[in-house]
Amino acid sequence: MRRYAVLSILCACVVAAEAQVRYREVAREAGIDFQHYNGAQGEYYYVETFGAGAAFFDADGDGWQDLYLINGAHLSGTLPPTPPINRFYRNAGDGTFADLSVASGADDRGYGMGCAAGDFDNDGDQDLYATNFGPNVLLSNDGEGRFADVTQIVGVGDGRWSTSTGFLDFDNDGDLDLFVANYVHFSLQGNIQCQRGAIRFYCEPSTYASIGDVLYRNEGRRFVDVTKRMGIRAVGRGLGVAFADSDLDGDTDIYVANDGTPNFLYENQGRRFVEIGLRAGVQYNEDGHAEAGMGVDFGDFDNDGYADLFVTNYSRETNTLYWNDGRGRFADFTAHFGLGAPSYLPLGFGTKFMDYDNDGDLDLYVGNGHVVDNIEQLDADLRYAQPDLMLRNQGGAHFEEVSDQLGADFVVESVVRGAAAVDWDNDGDPDLLATTVAGRPRLLRNDGGNRQHWIELLLVGAGQRDALGTRVTVTAGGVRQVRERQSGGSYLSSHDPRLHFGLGRATKADIAIRWPDGQMQTLAAVEADQIIRVVQPTR
Repeated sequence: MRRYAVLSILCACVVAAEAQVRYREVAREAGIDFQHYNGAQGEYYYVETFGAGAAFFDADGDGWQDLYLINGAHLSGTLPPTPPINRFYRNAGDGTFADLSVASGADDRGYGMGCAAGDFDNDGDQDLYATNFGPNVLLSNDGEGRFADVTQIVGVGDGRWSTSTGFLDFDNDGDLDLFVANYVHFSLQGNIQCQRGAIRFYCEPSTYASIGDVLYRNEGRRFVDVTKRMGIRAVGRGLGVAFADSDLDGDTDIYVANDGTPNFLYENQGRRFVEIGLRAGVQYNEDGHAEAGMGVDFGDFDNDGYADLFVTNYSRETNTLYWNDGRGRFADFTAHFGLGAPSYLPLGFGTKFMDYDNDGDLDLYVGNGHVVDNIEQLDADLRYAQPDLMLRNQGGAHFEEVSDQLGADFVVESVVRGAAAVDWDNDGDPDLLATTVAGRPRLLRNDGGNRQHWIELLLVGAGQRDALGTRVTVTAGGVRQVRERQSGGSYLSSHDPRLHFGLGRATKADIAIRWPDGQMQTLAAVEADQIIRVVQPTR
C-alpha cells in the first residue's frame, strides 16, 4: 500500500486538445459486471422503484478511487439463483476494476438504498455506511480494503427505511458525525394496492406516513442519537441530503430534499440546529408548492463565493435552482437560468454540480428515470426510461442543455437513480457513474474534458482526517472558484472526495485553504494538470 508525502503529485496528465467533450459508457469494459436486483415479482412493493446508490472512495490508499455498489434483496416469490449482495470493486489503476466483494467483507445482504464513505474512527482510511430498507450497516476499513461490520458496537443500525446519508463534523470537535434521511413507514405486510382501472402501479408517496431523520454524534467509541436534542425535529419524506456552510459562519448546515412535503434547511447555530427552510426560501418553489424532491447538491455556480442549491423533482414540476444571495436567503431562479423547460417532463434523481469541460464554472448533471414502470399506459407524454441531462454553465449567466452534444452513450434512455461524479482514471476530467433500477450501472468516461487545464486536491486534516467542512478558494486566469469538502449530495450516493477545479487556459493557480478549525493555508503558483495531496500543517 502506497502512502504519500505532505504535498505530492499523484498524476500529471497533458492530453491533446479534442474538438469536443464526449462521454463513453465503459462499465463492462472496465470489469464492472454488477446487476441491480430490486426483488420485483409483480407485487408492486413500494420499495422496489427507488433504486440504489454508489460510493467512490480510496479504500486502500493507493491513489485510485474504488467503487461500492448497493444492491437490493429478495422480498417475496421465487428466490433469485444467487443471493444479491452489495459489491466492492477495487480500482486497479489500469482502466479496470476487480470484484473483491466477498473477500473484502463488504458484501452486505440487506435491502440496500444509499451509502456514504468517511473515516468515522479517524484512523486514516475510508469506512462505509450503507442505508437499507431495514437495519443500516457501518463497515470499518482496516486500511487494506477489508471491512468489518461494527454497526451494533457503535450504535447506528436504524431499522427503518433510510435513504440518503452523509458524514459531517457538525460540532467541529474533530471527529465525524452522521446524518441519515428516512423516508416513510412501509412494510411488506402493509402493502397497499394502487391502480387505475385494471392497471396497477406503484403508489403515491402520500399513501404512507412520513418518518423523521436521524443525527448521530460521534462520541469516540460510539455514536449517540442526538436528533431531538439538536433540533432535528421536522418530519418529512427524506430522499436527498446535502451539506454546506450556506451562511459562511464556520459550521456545516444540512439540507434535506423531501418527497412531496416541504424541504428542510437546518441552520447550524452551534448548540442546536434550527429549521429555517421557509424563511430562507428553500422549502417550496417560487409558486409556494412543495415538490417531490429526490436528489440535491450545493455548488457555487456563479463564482460569487456562496453555495447555491439545486434539487431534482418529479415530472411536470421542473427541477429547482435556488440562488444564494449571501444574506441568508435563496431565490428560485430556475426559469431565469434556463433550467425549467429541459426538466419539465423528465423525473430527476441523482445530480451533481461539476465542471465537466474544465472551463472554470460548474455545470449541472441530472440522471433521469420515472418511478412508475408502466407510466406510458397512464400518461402518453411520459416514459419510464429517460435520457440524462447535462446543462452547461454559460459563465454563471445561463445554463444550456448540451446532452445531445456529449455522444450517443450519454443520451441512452435508462432508469437512473443514484449518481456519483469521479475522476476514476485520474486524467483530470470528471467522469460519472449512474445506477439504474433492476439494471446495470453506467460508467460514463469523460473523453476530452482535460483538453483544458485542471487541478484536483485531496485534503487531509490535522485533526479530522477527512477535512470535511474545509473551504478552498482557487484563483486562476482571473477566475475565483470556491468549493467545500463535504459528504452527501446527489441521491443515495457518495462522490469522489477530491475537490476538482477546471482552470480553462490557465497553467498555474493560487490556492487558499480554510481548514475546519479556521487555520488558513496558501499555496502560490501551483502548476496545473495534477492531483495534489495537501495535509494541514500542525500548529
